Amino acid sequence: MERNDEYRPRVLIALVGDMIQDPQTRIKYGTFLEALGRQCRVVGIYNAKLRGFSRLFNALIVWHPDKNQWKERANKNVAAFIARSRKVARWAASLHGQADAIVQLGVLFDAGWGGSSLQQIIYTDYTAYLSAQQPQAGRSPLKGNAIWRWLELEKNALDRADHICVRSELVRKSIVDDYGVASEKVSVIGGGVNLENMPVPVRRSPQQGPVALFIGSDFHRKGGDLLLQAFAQTRNRFPGARLIVLTKDSVPASLPLNGVQVMPLTWRREEILDLYQRADLFVMPSRLETWGDVFLEAMAFGLPCIGVTGQAMNEIIRHGETGYLVPPEEVGPLSAALMDLFSDARKRLEMGNAARELVQRNFTWDHVVSRLVPIVRSA
Repeated sequence: MERNDEYRPRVLIALVGDMIQDPQTRIKYGTFLEALGRQCRVVGIYNAKLRGFSRLFNALIVWHPDKNQWKERANKNVAAFIARSRKVARWAASLHGQADAIVQLGVLFDAGWGGSSLQQIIYTDYTAYLSAQQPQAGRSPLKGNAIWRWLELEKNALDRADHICVRSELVRKSIVDDYGVASEKVSVIGGGVNLENMPVPVRRSPQQGPVALFIGSDFHRKGGDLLLQAFAQTRNRFPGARLIVLTKDSVPASLPLNGVQVMPLTWRREEILDLYQRADLFVMPSRLETWGDVFLEAMAFGLPCIGVTGQAMNEIIRHGETGYLVPPEEVGPLSAALMDLFSDARKRLEMGNAARELVQRNFTWDHVVSRLVPIVRSA
């Protein structure tokens, strides 16, 4: 029986990103918020992104000649964390009495800054501590004392929250072990596929040369160079195989591109969904992956997936059942996994069907929200 509105928790949502103007934010959180709205009353959504003079000043003090590094610095610096926290706290205070809880997406700020009467739930997919372990991946721009100050602010936010929800066991373990948060305060609720509806299964012809798909905005961090080397080895045996690479970065000229179609990154959903329909498998040997939304999308289209071990991909891909997990930074095993799937259309079909069923069973946003809402109620 559906609950009346008066029994549905009233929640505020705070995040860094514009749900209206920014397609990346809309894709990442839109379907989640729609699902949340079916079980809660979403009173308001607040974009904590810095604006005007604050944004300009923040960008100037962290300038870097590399655009990607500059972006990471602008998002992850102590002054920006504090400024965003104050903005969110003021907004939440202005809605006093209108909501029961605030759900904070990510830990780029502290929604409970200065103290708040609202129950605070954090839902995050990664920690700064994990990013700091792999600075070469480019997700941890802070150095020296700045990283420790950031970690202190992040820990304060985690300590202050009434409950913390995460997508993966990897992140739950980091919050407990690296930040000293009580284990009973952290719950793994997973993540959902960012599609409004499950796509119609695609009939793929086994007579055509197999097509692998890679989608990674940050080419190096997502392991694009490793994939091109592995694909070059694979193509010696399967000359008809093709690889589609979608990325915003330029591909180094030293990498092999025979049989590879490089496409510029786009946020136009119809173009992305068309690529899933054209592909036979999805592969992304990422060096640092906070979760893996693209894996879930590919699996929803019935594609077997290849990822790497030691990250949250372990909790999405079932090795040997819905795809393969290979050791990170190793071209040989990655090439072997590609060859295995290129050589067997029936295996691709069976793994793809199992992947699709797994998404339907565990990885929809309605599933995630059904795990989140009882936590909001109990808080």
